[in-house]
Amino acid sequence: MKFFIFLSLLLSSKVYTSESESLQVVTEEWLPYNYTNVEGQLVGRSTDKVRAVLSDAGIKYKISSYPWLRSMHLAKTQANTMIYSIYRTPERENLFQWVCPLMGPVKEYLFALKTRDDIKLNSLEDAKKYVISIVRGSVSDSYLTNAGFKPGINLDLTSDPGSSPRKLVAGRVDFILQTEYTASERMKELGYDYSILRKVIEVKEIDNRRACMAFSLKTDKSLVQRVQSSLDKYNKLHGES
Repeated sequence: MKFFIFLSLLLSSKVYTSESESLQVVTEEWLPYNYTNVEGQLVGRSTDKVRAVLSDAGIKYKISSYPWLRSMHLAKTQANTMIYSIYRTPERENLFQWVCPLMGPVKEYLFALKTRDDIKLNSLEDAKKYVISIVRGSVSDSYLTNAGFKPGINLDLTSDPGSSPRKLVAGRVDFILQTEYTASERMKELGYDYSILRKVIEVKEIDNRRACMAFSLKTDKSLVQRVQSSLDKYNKLHGES
């Protein structure tokens, strides 16, 4: 009888460990780092790296892609939940347990249509005369809002990253704020050549930030530490930092 009680406790312990080690991973559609391909698979540079790191750490996981604000809400409120690719900022610092760096710094630019030769900027301040389309709740949203841009006036906020370039081509907004590669891939998706765009100004205040993995505060710290160790090992092996 004691043996069966012990066996039952052992099995229940293993089940609990398995469940507690299972990680919910959330992300958004951000080409080329994390996105859903035509086959419906979540892929991308960051996604491939996240999969490799979590597998090395021996952690079971499932990745789902949602609009950015929903992914952020899940990552902030649910146990055993991680979000990527997310910029580490002072405003977000105490909201998560951080595992960094997932990506190196990337340059972000204000893009306009080449046909808009009426647009001339000497600084970001000059862009307040125009309308910039960005993802709601993103670092770009936070940065531009803090810089004095106003939603509904010179900021167009969207939950769909693909809608910004569509609005740009349709003439409904004046700028999109994206990385060069993201802008190129988005235009390709719409059936347009990247050459119809021009980089107007680099937003350098965003450039130096690195994207990370961020775990909810309700996630076990030892699991987070294991992921950081695996990420450090991956970065060292591949010469990334």
